[in-house]
Amino acid sequence: MAVLPLQLSCVRTIDSSSSPLLRGGKSSLFWGRHLRFGIGGIRDGPGVKARFNGRGFEVFAMSDGSSSSYKMNLNEYLVTLQKPLGIRFAISVDGRIFVHSLKKGGNAEKSRIIMVGDTLKKASDSSGVKLVEIKDFGDTQMMLKEKAGSFSLVLERPFTPFPIQHLLLSNDLDILFNRGRVPIATWKKEVLASNLQTPDANSGNSGFATFSSKFSTSLGWKLLNNQNGDVKSPMQRNTLTPQISQVVCIFTEEDPGEGEWAHGSFPIDEYVKALERSKGELYYDHSRGMSYSKITEQIYVGSCLQTEADVEALSNNVGITAVLNFQSATEAENWGISSKLINESCQKYDILMINYPIREGDSYDMRKKLPFCVGLLLRLLKKNHRVFVTCTTGFDRAPASVIAYLHWMTDTSLHAAYNFITSLHSCKPDRPAIAWATWDLIAMVEHGRHDGPPTHAVTFVWNGQEGEDVNLVGDFTGNWKEPVKASHKGGPRYEVEMKLPQGKYYYKYITNGQWRHSTASPAERDDRGNVNNVIVIGDTASVRPSVQPQKKDANIVKVIERPLTENERFMLAKAARCVAFSVCPIRLTPK
Repeated sequence: MAVLPLQLSCVRTIDSSSSPLLRGGKSSLFWGRHLRFGIGGIRDGPGVKARFNGRGFEVFAMSDGSSSSYKMNLNEYLVTLQKPLGIRFAISVDGRIFVHSLKKGGNAEKSRIIMVGDTLKKASDSSGVKLVEIKDFGDTQMMLKEKAGSFSLVLERPFTPFPIQHLLLSNDLDILFNRGRVPIATWKKEVLASNLQTPDANSGNSGFATFSSKFSTSLGWKLLNNQNGDVKSPMQRNTLTPQISQVVCIFTEEDPGEGEWAHGSFPIDEYVKALERSKGELYYDHSRGMSYSKITEQIYVGSCLQTEADVEALSNNVGITAVLNFQSATEAENWGISSKLINESCQKYDILMINYPIREGDSYDMRKKLPFCVGLLLRLLKKNHRVFVTCTTGFDRAPASVIAYLHWMTDTSLHAAYNFITSLHSCKPDRPAIAWATWDLIAMVEHGRHDGPPTHAVTFVWNGQEGEDVNLVGDFTGNWKEPVKASHKGGPRYEVEMKLPQGKYYYKYITNGQWRHSTASPAERDDRGNVNNVIVIGDTASVRPSVQPQKKDANIVKVIERPLTENERFMLAKAARCVAFSVCPIRLTPK
């Protein structure tokens, strides 16, 4: 149901028989399910009451009993609380149900996990057996009616600190909006509700209908917020618009108990300063749809495809002929995306769709799979495809693969490639993972130990007793002849910092004159029966990596990012092309 600007002259009341908004027994996507408009009022399903009067619509409750299986994303968490919850919820102008404030000493505050600004996603039903999705105000009201027992909530933590100071500010428009006095028949974002008065009989001014805005469904908010037809052009799709955080209304349990409500156990001035420091941080809002940036004539980078319309836009507006997608099917399902629909849409618009999942937030998985990703991209570009490289947010895996491509295939330094991509596309790629994968690739075409400057920084850790004299010795300390004294870091911990080229090394510790190996790090027995610790620095890239769990080791290894020598650049280009020409992109396309 679309909400369109209407010219209703001399309107004081609305006749349902003449209004397209009210006529008939429609199931409205704007107001919720099973809502029926009739003469003199509104009728809907059992247990839900509503009426229409001269001032506007007043909807007392509505709910959606649908449920589905649920998997939580990385920024979501589940918490179980006893009633009363001690949470005051609010509805934002974009339809989110979020935590507005916590009661001091209440169960929510005692949990020490719930924060102001967290979005309510799901809640346990009356039986307490399953989780029900919270879609609108009606669902939240049904949850809050329960007066006793334990309750489970799934909340989503925003990626950036919530602007609590906005909750303390209120202007005339906020107050009018909270009362529900928002025009829909003559909806314009730049016009205050207070300026729309009921017209005189002969004034000729357009009338307006008012409604209680806090009872709209999430789709209703979307319709209201987009009535001006403000659609981004293709060249503007890479712009992240400011997050709307205006509060529509605040509500809580019927019997929340006595107590003081607060926005958290911290001074508001300090929180505002923290927000200022966090400006520039990236925040992914899935509800804003797909966004992308042009990198070269053949490469575009962006967030995930959500609908067939996104595929159509890439095909018609940009001319994309191939999509390289690093989002997994499970990840897509968690975000409510149908992988089958996206694949079918790509086939419809003659776009080659390649899915190669990389675990989100997993630097090791990224490092191991990056050579194959770059190989895929190179093969697609060699076939003259215009490629859209994408992951869920468009912030990490997709731009990292393009940076690696520029670094490995175009002989561009990692520093220059990183700055080039981040200047064109708002992102935060895993730079150390790219550096790790670079050395892994070079090792692929080397024979034995790396012949060049150090590639990794290693912290060797010995956990013994306080007061010991500890030295590190190995085949990298003058062939076991030049022990290096360890620094005492407090308690039983001793450390030695070393910079080494990638390779396999054997070592031991000398404590108070005795040669010993550490039981907290991997060890091997040599031909003479001696037990030595062993450390493998770096790894060798492969065309089809099998990502195995890393061995537990007390030592800490960090990659060194530095300019490559001429020989290293040659080795890197050779290895990257070896991987690329072992890749067949067509085998990864959906059947």
